[in-house]
Amino acid sequence: MIDPVHAAAWAGAGRLALDLMRTASALMPRGRDSEAIGRSLDEAGRALELASAAMARDLGYPLCRCVFPPKPMLWDNARGAFVCRESGCGRAAPGG
Repeated sequence: MIDPVHAAAWAGAGRLALDLMRTASALMPRGRDSEAIGRSLDEAGRALELASAAMARDLGYPLCRCVFPPKPMLWDNARGAFVCRESGCGRAAPGG
């Protein structure tokens, strides 16, 4: 069962990401401040990745720490393990 505290944290991270995207979107039509737009979009992407990692962890998926934020490992039937999906990593974690 999902802990309501963790669910609230996911929602907060998602709201932050959306707010950052709205800020970036509001800057775009002006054609100026392209650097600010890029920063806002980068921050929004980072917030979404952090929320995804937190949700995966709380749902019981193992996380691979080959990058930050950590990436959820997905089940691979052929290997019989959870496997990192980052190219070049290939770590596996038992489970099932």
